[in-house]
Amino acid sequence: MAQSPHVLVDALMRDPRPTTFSLVCEQVPATVRVHGGNATAVELRRAILSTEDEVMRAWLVDAAWLHRLRPLDPEEARELVAGPALWRYLDALGVPVDADPRSPYEKLMLDLLHDDISLPVAPPATGPTIAQSMLIGGTARPGEGASGGLTVFLSSLAEALVARPDIGRVVTVVLAPEPTTVTVKRNGPLDHWTVRVPVDSPVALAQPDMARHRAEITWWLTKLLPRCGLSPDVVHVRYSDDGSLAVADAARLLGAKLVFTVTPDPHRHLAERYAEDTEDLTSLRFDLHRVRTADHLVERADQVITIGGKQDEVLTHFPQLTPAALEALEEGIAPSPPPTGRSLVRELFRPSLLPRLDGSAEGLPVLLNVGRLHPMKQQPLLVRAWLEAGLHHSTSLVIIGGSSTDRTPDEQKVLDEVLGLARSEPSARGRLAVLPAWSNHDVRLLQHELAASTPSSGAPHVYACASAKEEFGIAVLEAMEAGLLAVGPLRGGLSCYVDHGQNGFLVDTSAAPSLGEGLARVVGLGASTAPIAAAGQRTVRERFTIDAVAEPFAALYRRLSS
Repeated sequence: MAQSPHVLVDALMRDPRPTTFSLVCEQVPATVRVHGGNATAVELRRAILSTEDEVMRAWLVDAAWLHRLRPLDPEEARELVAGPALWRYLDALGVPVDADPRSPYEKLMLDLLHDDISLPVAPPATGPTIAQSMLIGGTARPGEGASGGLTVFLSSLAEALVARPDIGRVVTVVLAPEPTTVTVKRNGPLDHWTVRVPVDSPVALAQPDMARHRAEITWWLTKLLPRCGLSPDVVHVRYSDDGSLAVADAARLLGAKLVFTVTPDPHRHLAERYAEDTEDLTSLRFDLHRVRTADHLVERADQVITIGGKQDEVLTHFPQLTPAALEALEEGIAPSPPPTGRSLVRELFRPSLLPRLDGSAEGLPVLLNVGRLHPMKQQPLLVRAWLEAGLHHSTSLVIIGGSSTDRTPDEQKVLDEVLGLARSEPSARGRLAVLPAWSNHDVRLLQHELAASTPSSGAPHVYACASAKEEFGIAVLEAMEAGLLAVGPLRGGLSCYVDHGQNGFLVDTSAAPSLGEGLARVVGLGASTAPIAAAGQRTVRERFTIDAVAEPFAALYRRLSS
């Protein structure tokens, strides 16, 4: 039910938080439909004139231009609002902006408004233009910060799509690493472009920060994409957060169709984390906000998709969806890189400040774990399980992930826990290697090199995914393709392609004892698991190549853009 303009605006006045601003922005269209644009603009004007809070005025003005409302004339706006919010509003009115910047970010914004930034212009596309957003983690090295498997998948999917004759262009939208530059760049000879959007923040944005920057992300996209000849026909978002709402706003303003990939989280996560009373009200509020954000994105999307095989669980959490309205698509991986002749396995033995393998690990099966250092990935739990199950006597454990410098708080916390566990068991020295993130190219070469070197026991090396859950598990697919034996969590998307005991193993990763027991059971099977690893390799090579999974994505995008 649409709220009245007064109730809608009053909600923000009474609860002046960025997340409230974001949710109010979601309610404005329904309010306008029921009560009219004039009535809504009048209420916004009343609120702007009645408050002395500069931040509140900026939010109210941003809510207005996002929905093409005009509560103030240009002169009134200049008297009441300042800085980027004013400039966005005047720009939406078609009024020239003349101001003195107070920061490098403001100068960059004014330079764009005054056409003082040199930007490339893409030639006309020969087919539909698809934009995909990757605002969390960006396209940096997978395994560093928030960059992970989705980074790898979106990069390879973009390259596969633009190689097809039925897709014209792919634009990958990421956040710029600093607030002082804007970059629009074509990646290689094919028509894949990366647009790096600046935000007025000295550090990379995390999900809780996105609401504060929602309006500016939308504004940059609505200015940059048309300016560079990259206006999309279809926009695809994949996170339940305010960054995705900002990209969805840009899609609406640019007249593009919207695709949203929905997952059981955050709804499932909320139900599990807060099954009992909690004192962490900040986390509870944000998780509730993400639930509402996901619901809004489902409502706004022209097509909702889910990662293959999860339809039933998604429908449980999103009763507004029907099976007919929800399309399940699978993810995949690019071909493995050609060998280079250098040994990456030897890098695991090279002395370092972090733990590395020594001669005692020669010939032992390797348990490999690759990914960003994050509590959900549970690397400390993996080390604890490996130690408590006594696996350090018969295997080595290799963990690759995390930034080498300038670690995020999550990365540092996980690394400290891993190193503390390593120091607690002297007998494991030389059997555990911890390395910062490698390029995806080198990780895949390492996996193939390991798969080609059989331990003295004849058992295959193991890829040990200890995550609480994986939505799909790109890193697992890559390890299986190389020929490693995959062991991963029961929960999440691995069950879409791992048939327990046939082409890999699914274990309980909820606690160290169950994870250690599962890993020990698999390692104890020895050489008899070699055919299972080979079956896993066939599964990936026959079903999950990037070209194979790109076809249904291309069909969806073509249908929406026609």
